[in-house]
Amino acid sequence: MKELKEYIGKDELDIKKIINDYSGLLYKVIKNNSYNLPDEDIEEIITDTFFVIWKNYKKMSLDDKISNYLVGVSKNILFNKLRKNKKQFNNVNIEDYQNIINAKDDVENLFEDQDRMKFIENIINKMDKESKEIFIYFYYEQRKIKEISKILDISESKVKTRLHRIRKKIKKELEKGGYRYE
Repeated sequence: MKELKEYIGKDELDIKKIINDYSGLLYKVIKNNSYNLPDEDIEEIITDTFFVIWKNYKKMSLDDKISNYLVGVSKNILFNKLRKNKKQFNNVNIEDYQNIINAKDDVENLFEDQDRMKFIENIINKMDKESKEIFIYFYYEQRKIKEISKILDISESKVKTRLHRIRKKIKKELEKGGYRYE
């Protein structure tokens, strides 16, 4: 893992070298943390990540591992997109993600949260199809219970009951896995 200072020459960031060295890593990271995103969307997230790093590299510590920043920023962009709407990945606002570069702690917290997110994703992937859909609609697409019941053609009370059971199951599994439930 290389430090940021290894990519700076003549007071300028060698973004082409960073792109060559880390495009593959970012592709794998995003692919492993997304719900079957098309390659075009993954490439857009990668491009946005490199843009944020290029625009903010002077705010970063020269001794920090650049891969940590790249992975942290790319995951933040991905997770924010997934939260907004799983199906709408085309309207990214770069300024929303620039603040991550300002504090090393933010990136470190992202790595801690990333493990928990991956753990939760594994729990969700083991659920039946309907429970998984309810979870994704409610938490990632931020749809209302009424809307979910119409989409899945089930009662609102069934959606509420499933959400309660899903939360209970996730809490139990997180605690078994040594994670705090928030």
